[in-house]
Amino acid sequence: MPLIDDWFEERTLLDMAPPDVFLQGASAAEHGSVQILEHDESHLRAHVEDTKVLEAAFWLSDGELKWSCTCGAADVYPCEHLVASALATWPGEAPRLD
Repeated sequence: MPLIDDWFEERTLLDMAPPDVFLQGASAAEHGSVQILEHDESHLRAHVEDTKVLEAAFWLSDGELKWSCTCGAADVYPCEHLVASALATWPGEAPRLD
C-alpha cells in the first residue's frame, strides 16, 4: 500500500497541479512559509502563511489521495498551499511543530 510521501515526488505533484500552481507552491516552501503540524504515513496537515495562515491537509482514503485547504481553491487540483505543504515534507525543508 503506498504511503502519503509517495504522492509528494516532484513528477507526481507536477502531474496533479498546473505548472504555475506548482511554482507558486515551490516558492512558498522555499521561503519558509510552511509549518508541518502533523505528518505520518497516511496524513499531512500544515499551516501555510499567505496573506493569512491557511490550513492545508492531505490524507489517504482507500489508497487514493484526498486534500483540502482553507483557501477554497483546491477543488479540482491541489492549490499552491497544498503543493507547498507537500514539498515541505522533503528532508530539511520545513520545521515540524512538536
